[in-house]
Amino acid sequence: MKFGEYLKDLRRKSHLSQKELGKLAGYSNAEISRVESGDRQKPSPVLLKAVAPHLGVSYEELLKKAGYLEEVIDHSGYTEHVYTDEEGKLADIVKQAKEMQEADSDWAGIAYRVSRELSRKDMEAIKAVANSLLDKAGKDQ
Repeated sequence: MKFGEYLKDLRRKSHLSQKELGKLAGYSNAEISRVESGDRQKPSPVLLKAVAPHLGVSYEELLKKAGYLEEVIDHSGYTEHVYTDEEGKLADIVKQAKEMQEADSDWAGIAYRVSRELSRKDMEAIKAVANSLLDKAGKDQ
Protein backbone atom coordinates (compact mmCIF):
# COMPACT_ATOMS: atom_id res chain seq x y z
CA MET A 1 0.00 0.00 0.00
CA LYS A 2 1.33 3.42 -0.95
CA PHE A 3 1.69 6.03 1.77
CA GLY A 4 -1.08 8.25 0.40
CA GLU A 5 -3.53 5.35 0.48
CA TYR A 6 -2.40 4.49 4.01
CA LEU A 7 -2.96 8.07 5.17
CA LYS A 8 -6.40 8.19 3.53
CA ASP A 9 -7.33 4.92 5.24
CA LEU A 10 -6.24 6.28 8.64
CA ARG A 11 -8.15 9.51 8.07
CA ARG A 12 -11.34 7.68 7.11
CA LYS A 13 -11.04 5.34 10.10
CA SER A 14 -10.76 8.47 12.26
CA HIS A 15 -14.00 9.74 10.65
CA LEU A 16 -12.35 12.92 9.40
CA SER A 17 -12.66 14.71 6.08
CA GLN A 18 -9.55 16.11 4.40
CA LYS A 19 -10.74 19.56 5.43
CA GLU A 20 -11.20 18.53 9.08
CA LEU A 21 -7.80 16.83 9.27
CA GLY A 22 -6.15 19.81 7.63
CA LYS A 23 -7.75 22.21 10.08
CA LEU A 24 -6.77 20.11 13.10
CA ALA A 25 -3.18 19.76 11.85
CA GLY A 26 -2.78 23.33 10.61
CA TYR A 27 -2.62 22.45 6.91
CA SER A 28 -4.92 23.07 3.97
CA ASN A 29 -7.21 20.32 2.75
CA ALA A 30 -5.40 20.72 -0.60
CA GLU A 31 -2.11 19.67 1.03
CA ILE A 32 -3.79 16.64 2.65
CA SER A 33 -5.28 15.79 -0.76
CA ARG A 34 -1.85 16.05 -2.45
CA VAL A 35 -0.38 13.59 0.04
CA GLU A 36 -3.28 11.14 -0.26
CA SER A 37 -3.32 11.25 -4.07
CA GLY A 38 0.42 10.68 -4.29
CA ASP A 39 1.15 14.10 -5.79
CA ARG A 40 3.27 14.75 -2.70
CA GLN A 41 5.36 11.56 -2.71
CA LYS A 42 7.17 12.19 0.56
CA PRO A 43 5.36 14.46 3.02
CA SER A 44 7.53 16.49 5.33
CA PRO A 45 8.22 15.21 8.84
CA VAL A 46 6.60 18.40 10.14
CA LEU A 47 3.32 17.54 8.40
CA LEU A 48 3.51 13.96 9.67
CA LYS A 49 4.00 15.17 13.23
CA ALA A 50 1.00 17.48 12.87
CA VAL A 51 -1.42 14.82 11.60
CA ALA A 52 -0.30 11.86 13.75
CA PRO A 53 -2.23 12.71 16.94
CA HIS A 54 -5.46 13.07 14.97
CA LEU A 55 -5.09 9.71 13.23
CA GLY A 56 -4.41 7.53 16.26
CA VAL A 57 -0.87 6.60 15.24
CA SER A 58 2.53 7.67 16.45
CA TYR A 59 4.70 10.16 14.62
CA GLU A 60 7.39 7.50 14.38
CA GLU A 61 4.98 5.08 12.70
CA LEU A 62 4.10 7.69 10.07
CA LEU A 63 7.79 8.43 9.47
CA LYS A 64 8.44 4.75 8.83
CA LYS A 65 5.40 4.30 6.58
CA ALA A 66 6.37 7.42 4.59
CA GLY A 67 9.75 5.86 3.86
CA TYR A 68 11.99 7.60 6.34
CA LEU A 69 14.63 5.19 7.60
CA GLU A 70 15.14 4.64 11.31
CA GLU A 71 18.56 4.17 12.85
CA VAL A 72 18.75 3.28 16.53
CA ILE A 73 21.92 4.40 18.30
CA ASP A 74 22.55 3.21 21.85
CA HIS A 75 24.37 5.73 24.02
CA SER A 76 25.23 5.28 27.66
CA GLY A 77 22.07 6.29 29.48
CA TYR A 78 19.77 6.80 26.48
CA THR A 79 18.82 5.52 23.04
CA GLU A 80 18.68 7.84 20.04
CA HIS A 81 16.27 7.24 17.15
CA VAL A 82 17.43 9.00 14.00
CA TYR A 83 15.20 9.17 10.93
CA THR A 84 16.67 9.84 7.51
CA ASP A 85 15.45 9.86 3.93
CA GLU A 86 16.89 7.62 1.21
CA GLU A 87 19.75 10.08 0.69
CA GLY A 88 20.74 9.94 4.35
CA LYS A 89 19.48 13.44 5.18
CA LEU A 90 18.09 13.86 8.67
CA ALA A 91 14.35 14.24 8.99
CA ASP A 92 13.50 17.83 9.83
CA ILE A 93 12.33 17.29 13.40
CA VAL A 94 15.50 15.51 14.48
CA LYS A 95 17.65 18.21 12.93
CA GLN A 96 15.59 20.92 14.61
CA ALA A 97 15.89 19.22 18.00
CA LYS A 98 19.65 18.95 17.65
CA GLU A 99 19.92 22.60 16.58
CA MET A 100 17.78 23.66 19.55
CA GLN A 101 20.00 21.64 21.90
CA GLU A 102 23.13 23.24 20.47
CA ALA A 103 21.67 26.77 20.62
CA ASP A 104 20.43 26.55 24.22
CA SER A 105 20.61 23.27 26.10
CA ASP A 106 18.67 24.63 29.11
CA TRP A 107 15.75 25.65 26.89
CA ALA A 108 15.87 22.29 25.08
CA GLY A 109 15.72 20.50 28.43
CA ILE A 110 12.76 22.58 29.55
CA ALA A 111 10.94 21.96 26.27
CA TYR A 112 11.51 18.23 26.62
CA ARG A 113 10.24 18.20 30.20
CA VAL A 114 7.18 20.23 29.19
CA SER A 115 6.36 17.65 26.51
CA ARG A 116 6.71 14.78 28.97
CA GLU A 117 5.42 16.13 32.27
CA LEU A 118 2.69 18.68 31.58
CA SER A 119 -0.88 18.15 30.47
CA ARG A 120 -2.00 18.89 26.92
CA LYS A 121 -3.87 21.94 28.28
CA ASP A 122 -0.73 23.31 29.97
CA MET A 123 1.32 22.71 26.81
CA GLU A 124 -1.27 24.61 24.75
CA ALA A 125 -1.05 27.54 27.20
CA ILE A 126 2.75 27.61 26.90
CA LYS A 127 2.52 27.45 23.10
CA ALA A 128 0.05 30.35 23.10
CA VAL A 129 2.44 32.49 25.16
CA ALA A 130 5.40 31.53 22.94
CA ASN A 131 3.44 32.29 19.75
CA SER A 132 2.36 35.65 21.18
CA LEU A 133 5.98 36.55 21.93
CA LEU A 134 7.06 35.40 18.46
CA ASP A 135 4.31 37.49 16.85
CA LYS A 136 5.39 40.51 18.89
CA ALA A 137 9.04 39.97 17.96
CA GLY A 138 8.08 39.76 14.29
CA LYS A 139 6.16 43.05 14.47
CA ASP A 140 9.04 44.80 16.25
CA GLN A 141 11.47 44.05 13.41
